[in-house]
Amino acid sequence: MRNLISLIILVLFLLAASPSIKANNVVTKVVTKNEVTKEKVNILLIVADDLGFGDIGANGSEISTPNIDALAASGSRFTNFYTQASCSPTRSMLLSGVDNHRNGMGTMSEDLLPHHKNLPGYRGYLNNEVVTVASLLQDVGYHTYMTGKWHLGYADNQSAHARGFQHTFSLVDGGGNHFNDQGMNAHKSKSTYRRDGKVVNRPEGYSSDLFTKELKMLIDERKNDKNPFFAYLSFTAPHFPLQAPKKTIDKYEGRYDLGWEVIREQRFKKMKAMGIIPSDAVLETASEELTKWSSLSKEEQKNESKKMAIYAAMIDNLDTNIGVILQYLKDIGEYENTVIMFLSDNGPDPYDRSERNAYQTLVSKFNYDMSYENMGASNSYSFLGPNWSQTSNVNQQGYKFLPTQGGIHNPVIMRFPGMLEEGNIMTEFSSILDITPTLLEIAGTTHPKTYYKGRKIYPLNGRSMLPYISGIAKKVYSDDETISFELFGHTSVFMGKWKAVKMRPPQGNDKWALYNIKTDLSESHDLSGVYPKILHKLTHAYEKYKIDNGVLTEPEGVTAYPAKPHYVKY
Repeated sequence: MRNLISLIILVLFLLAASPSIKANNVVTKVVTKNEVTKEKVNILLIVADDLGFGDIGANGSEISTPNIDALAASGSRFTNFYTQASCSPTRSMLLSGVDNHRNGMGTMSEDLLPHHKNLPGYRGYLNNEVVTVASLLQDVGYHTYMTGKWHLGYADNQSAHARGFQHTFSLVDGGGNHFNDQGMNAHKSKSTYRRDGKVVNRPEGYSSDLFTKELKMLIDERKNDKNPFFAYLSFTAPHFPLQAPKKTIDKYEGRYDLGWEVIREQRFKKMKAMGIIPSDAVLETASEELTKWSSLSKEEQKNESKKMAIYAAMIDNLDTNIGVILQYLKDIGEYENTVIMFLSDNGPDPYDRSERNAYQTLVSKFNYDMSYENMGASNSYSFLGPNWSQTSNVNQQGYKFLPTQGGIHNPVIMRFPGMLEEGNIMTEFSSILDITPTLLEIAGTTHPKTYYKGRKIYPLNGRSMLPYISGIAKKVYSDDETISFELFGHTSVFMGKWKAVKMRPPQGNDKWALYNIKTDLSESHDLSGVYPKILHKLTHAYEKYKIDNGVLTEPEGVTAYPAKPHYVKY
């Protein structure tokens, strides 16, 4: 009885305390574990792959993303949200709410080195010391579906199906050809796909089209019951190789002839006009290592413009498919009863791998046609490169793999009918660790803390954003709490408006820098000498984080992954 009264009081408090909550349109219901009701909302989690902060219209891009923009208009953008710096570590934290060094993804499986051997936090797959949000939602009656990129384990017992998703169509690898089952490089020249855990042949179709079609089919096969669903749509676009349907590429061909500096400035001005960044923000000069557009020949400019046109087409197509799944939800009467979250797993990838042996071997093996006319086709293979990646990030420095803003500060949008104010911009800090606890609270269930079905597990590192989303709390974290991240020996620590960063050579000098990310969005002004006490607090917190989470200090003799990107000088 006491618990029931407490639940009733909480619901009444939610309704009374926040102007963001519309009392006559609340779709959530506080429920006890294992209680399944029609009022429980569906959850659709959409993840883009290597999409930059400035690559969607809602954040100032010229790329056509009307469906993502509509989500932002009917929901909220989170402009102070952080992920990990690379694909699989982000996804491991997304689905578990637990730090990547605890869940087994202290580094990507592709980058495990001899000194990582036998370290529990560096297994290269999502371990059994965590429980996924899919498993916990399935336990309280949710149908759980997953289509697209998995990248959290290759073995049968590491598949999406084995980790809580009842029905799946998943790409096991970190990426691959967008039109067929050819792999990313000569080391893995054929991609692996699984359906409900079993290895299967890949059906025909462009990647984003295929994953969306498969998800619709899975939801269509639901039993005729009142149980809600949790659907995880994990795109591989716009991850390399740059490939897209020709009709969509044609739409953008010539659009980027102005060059990366001009497009970057256009995006920056639009971001300021939209209120995404402060009106007095300054666009810092891009790295001196980047190439000036004017230094390229006409032929070189033509090729670079085509690359960006393909990248834009991949995002355009991804958005079209988001529109397809949203329209499908409307057609089956579930759209208004579905919480939708869209995000990118990390920043854009700047690495041009075309000179590496593994990729040259792949091009030769499949006889790829690398001509200008064929760029973007299924038998071509190209990369975005660092210059366009900086444009993708606009005012943010750095890229994927790094703990700079450009690597971990990524677009996030949430639509929560009756809870989030339409068109709102949420400016307080939150991270990829907070999504699992948020989804669990939305579903009316809890994390089991340290034991799950007889096995010992790690408790959550993140916390629910729902009090902040609902307006009950002003922040997810207080201004004196610290949150730390590490990947490839590169580190970052957050506390309120402060961010401390340390990067190993060749990207950094292995020394801590301190930034006020509220005013210095480009991380251009190191304040470590001005506020040494604040820096000390952050670095002290990081040392504790290392111990608590089993973070390895990478040996000095080992080159920090990734190697510095190849800057095309022509």
